Amino acid sequence: MGKATGYRIISYGEMVTDRPRIDAYARALQQAIGTGTVVIDIGAGTGIFSLLACQYGATQTHAVEPDEAIEVARTMSGANGCGDRVEFHQTLSTKLTLSRPADVIVSDLRGVLPLFQHHIGAIADARRRLLAPGGVLIPARDRLWVALIEAPKLYRPYAEPWLRNDYGLDLSAGQPLVVNTWRKVNAKAEELLVPPQHWATLDYYSIEQPDVAGELTWTAERTGTAHGLAVWFDAELAEGIGFSNAPGEPELIYGQAFFPLQEPVALSEGDQVSVMLRADLVDDDYVWRWDTRVTAAGDPSHVKAKFRQSTFYGAPISLEKLKRRGDSFVPQPVEAAEIDRFVLSLVDGRTSLGEIASRLVGRYPQRFARQQEALTHVADLIERYAGR
Repeated sequence: MGKATGYRIISYGEMVTDRPRIDAYARALQQAIGTGTVVIDIGAGTGIFSLLACQYGATQTHAVEPDEAIEVARTMSGANGCGDRVEFHQTLSTKLTLSRPADVIVSDLRGVLPLFQHHIGAIADARRRLLAPGGVLIPARDRLWVALIEAPKLYRPYAEPWLRNDYGLDLSAGQPLVVNTWRKVNAKAEELLVPPQHWATLDYYSIEQPDVAGELTWTAERTGTAHGLAVWFDAELAEGIGFSNAPGEPELIYGQAFFPLQEPVALSEGDQVSVMLRADLVDDDYVWRWDTRVTAAGDPSHVKAKFRQSTFYGAPISLEKLKRRGDSFVPQPVEAAEIDRFVLSLVDGRTSLGEIASRLVGRYPQRFARQQEALTHVADLIERYAGR
């Protein structure tokens, strides 16, 4: 897993009660586990897949989870009689080392879509280092699909209150930002304006690169208004076992991703629509881009709409902040940096947190009035670096 998710425990409960998803994972695990099977559960959360692996006969399961939710998994493991067969690792899978490779690796590191943080890199790394030759990956692959949809209700947050509101205010400065952002929705099958097209396949047995790009083209088969793109995935966990979060399928926790058009476009039968959709992993998240071109039926020279949108343009950023990120900017010393540098200079493998906190209070009494404040600061700082 790329980084800690920070899910609340109630959110893990919602995942467990997402029956089409859990039932499919359970069947895939049961099919993959045999005598002597070792399983790695990446992004284990509260441990549902680890418990199922034990239930189905795994000799040993490694539950890997950087979040504090792993403490709940430890307790539930004992309550379900699995305490001697589950080993817990509060870390990222990319930092995990094992004496014996696993026969099965199970994970669900997706967000709304499988292109989520460092999901692909984590799976590629686990496949290379932690999976035995001929071992099983669950899921095996995800296929991503895209369709234009007519959904005025889903588009409303991109128009209201930015272009119209009940208070006579000009809020239009926000609209160029919001139309460059996507969000989770629950689209309906009848909202699809065109047949879905396959955009990409993420084959976890071979994938290495996290970036995905592809062009999609449609010929409108009926009149309607295009408000945006719906993107979803079909998961193949094992041969003959999977699920889909497509519009019209049983509703899952994932929903679908809705990428709005810069403005709604009226389509006539025969109009041509092309979309270049790409996702590039930058630091810890994806930057999405969707370029759309609509031409009139029978007249390619008549361009009805042409949009270039990207989540890169979806967040406001001040000119001052841009200057501070330039290579010619000269940063000035600040007290917060001095404090952290002082704390880190005392980390030597022998000095306790309490001792460091005491010295911090002595050094910066105007900043830390109480020992507890200093201790909290020191502990948070050390934890931040320990998690890297």
